[in-house]
Amino acid sequence: MNAEYIVQNIDFASRTWVFVFPLILMVLDFATGILNAYKRNEIKSSKMREGLIKKFGELVILIIGELIVFGTNVPAKNEIMSFLSIYISVMELISITENLVLLGVPLPAFIVKALHVTADALDGNNEKGD
Repeated sequence: MNAEYIVQNIDFASRTWVFVFPLILMVLDFATGILNAYKRNEIKSSKMREGLIKKFGELVILIIGELIVFGTNVPAKNEIMSFLSIYISVMELISITENLVLLGVPLPAFIVKALHVTADALDGNNEKGD
């Protein structure tokens, strides 16, 4: 299987990618978090444990959503799973972006700003500077 075959056959609207995409982002977030901690000499097992527990919780949400939605005749099951997938993916993208900025990776300002605004909205912070 070559890369061209994989790229041509990726279907992000499929049931598999609704689960796999956030999972890939979770791994990338964990990896960038470890690199960030390593760069700053702040690797701590307790912090890593907290991160893994959070990732496991997100994975549980996806699995429960998958079991409930696809095990029933809910009319909007694709929309529900897409929402769960998108919500977790956005949280992971925000965290990955924060890690990349701390690692010194240059990112376009509009991306950083858009993800900051999204993070504030998810957290319920409507005031600037929170």
